[in-house]
Amino acid sequence: MKTILPMVLGLASATFISLAGTAFAAGDEKLAAALPEAVRSAGKLNVTISLAYPPMEYNDAGSTDLKGFDIDLAKAIAERLGLTAEFQNVEFPQLIPQVVTGRSDLIMTAFSDKVERQTQLDFIDYFKTGNVFYSSIDHKDEIKTEADLCGKTVAVATGTSWVTWAEELGKSICPADKLITVIQIPTQAEHIMQIRQGRAQASVIGLEGLLDLMKQEPGKFYQIGDIGEVNHYGIAFAKANGQLRDAVHATLEALKADGTYAQILDRYGLKEAGVEAFKINGATK
Repeated sequence: MKTILPMVLGLASATFISLAGTAFAAGDEKLAAALPEAVRSAGKLNVTISLAYPPMEYNDAGSTDLKGFDIDLAKAIAERLGLTAEFQNVEFPQLIPQVVTGRSDLIMTAFSDKVERQTQLDFIDYFKTGNVFYSSIDHKDEIKTEADLCGKTVAVATGTSWVTWAEELGKSICPADKLITVIQIPTQAEHIMQIRQGRAQASVIGLEGLLDLMKQEPGKFYQIGDIGEVNHYGIAFAKANGQLRDAVHATLEALKADGTYAQILDRYGLKEAGVEAFKINGATK
């Protein structure tokens, strides 16, 4: 799960890395009519992302072609509005400055809707995420619930909020003499190696990361227990850009109604992360 620092002073140049669609593509005229005139006239939707975070936004080694759920959904939104999607890649801490200074129309990059961010941004919540424990399938009979992790070792990405989450959950469900041992290791590949070598029995990942892993390696991994700290990724807009926010919101509703939203989720194995409703500023913490 991505994190971001508060808005910083100064803004590095965005990297323009991909174009999608055809300028002034045939879209839904009623939806397009709701766009701000400046966006409609420009014929493009400037989308800020921060690579790489598969399955949300990424490109294959040696390629500049963008892939991922966020990329495909952004393209679908732009196309329905008769626009071209143009993607700008920036470092994660620069996402908010990119939008509030008007250099981009919106942020769409696994970016969590949080109350403190709502002071500068409006969000349309479009994707459910959260923390999950997982392990290799050979542990499925031994470890079925979070409580079965008591006394076990869990590998967690170094310095992430997952470390505290796993430790605190262990304190809340485990006997004091049988807590979850959390070891901090940088990458997911290393976490999996620790599990396979028996040095750890499980790991923690974001829901979308686990769904992607299970899609890439069917039958090798499984989720332990429920999703923790459920929250939502939101498409983010500057507060002054309410007209564009509302146009995108209406477009998302149309994409959901005709099945396009579900099709894009299914393309990346993310059906469980779909939302029932596209709430505006839905976060309460």
